Amino acid sequence: MIKDFTDQKEIQLIIFQLGKEEYAVPITNVQEIIMVRSATKLPKTPSFVEGVINLRGRIIPVIDGRKKFSLDVKNNCNENDSRIMVLDVEHEIIGLIVDAVSEVIHLKTDDIVPPPVDMEDDTDFLWGVGKLQDRLLILINPQKFLSHSEVKDLKNLSNFAKSLNQSEEIVAVEVKTA
Repeated sequence: MIKDFTDQKEIQLIIFQLGKEEYAVPITNVQEIIMVRSATKLPKTPSFVEGVINLRGRIIPVIDGRKKFSLDVKNNCNENDSRIMVLDVEHEIIGLIVDAVSEVIHLKTDDIVPPPVDMEDDTDFLWGVGKLQDRLLILINPQKFLSHSEVKDLKNLSNFAKSLNQSEEIVAVEVKTA
C-alpha cells in the first residue's frame, strides 16, 4: 500500500513503459510480473478492461494501461516486451498490461517533485515526477489509478468469472463420472 514516503530517504520503484513514457510504481505494490496472455473478455466491461485471466487458480481482471491512461493504443512497441504487472490495488489483485518493464531502482525522495496542486481531479493517481539522472519518471499511486467504483466493479467481475470457472469445473467432473 502506498504511503507518504517523505519520512524515508529513498524508495524502491519498478519502472515500466507505456508508449514512449516511463512510469514507476512502488515495488511494494507489485506482486509479480508475468508474460502477457490471452484474457477472457466479458460483456459490458469498461473499454480499458481486457478481460480476466486465471493466474494459478486465481481469477484476476486485466487492464490495458494505454487505454486506462488515455494513451495512443496503436502498439508501436515490441509485443515480446509487453508484460502484465500484477498489482495490489485496494486489497484487490489486478493485472496491468504495460509495454515493457525495464528495471528496479532506488530513488531518493529528494528527487521527487509532487504534481501541481491545481491539476484536474482525475489525475489523483499521479504521485509525482521522479528525476533519475537525465530521465523523468511519472510516479503512479496504484491505490488511486482506479476509482473506488472501478475497483468494486473489477472485484464483481472477478467474482462473476470465478463462479463461471467453478461451474465449468463441476460440469467437467460430472461428465467424467457419468
